[in-house]
Amino acid sequence: MAASGVAEPKAEPSSSGSLSIAPAATNPALDSSFVTNNNLASIHALVAPPPAAFIKLKQPPRTHSFFDARNTLGFATLGASLTADALSTQKGLAYPGFVEMNPVARPFVQSRTGAAVYNAGSFGLMAGLMYWAHKTEHHKLERILPFAIGSWEGLLSARNYHVIANRPK
Repeated sequence: MAASGVAEPKAEPSSSGSLSIAPAATNPALDSSFVTNNNLASIHALVAPPPAAFIKLKQPPRTHSFFDARNTLGFATLGASLTADALSTQKGLAYPGFVEMNPVARPFVQSRTGAAVYNAGSFGLMAGLMYWAHKTEHHKLERILPFAIGSWEGLLSARNYHVIANRPK
């Protein structure tokens, strides 16, 4: 029904293929009463958003303490591998023909005091980088960094002991 109470005619195809004019009252979804209808449930059903089960909201990153269990394990791994590399380097330098491969560390490792300063500086630099990553919310980098560097230093210390064990006697 129209707002004036008079049905407006609608054109609908008939079974014979010609168009026939039918009152809008036969199809209430298409008449003008749709505009004046306060119940908009039928139109909201057509444009409703998908169910909330299909929408995955991004969770805010969880905050953690800098000295939590993972970072403490990372610091321990890094410290142990730096110590192993320093000890294996000092042991290797006692034999002729053994040289430090790292050109930055080479001047420091000629004495035990220099090696201790170099390793303490390396540990402090790594701790500082981890803290910077923590403060700038790069938590994956903060977690990966000590284990990656610790693994590399562990590999170098294993190489040093392998070279020492297989040196010509």
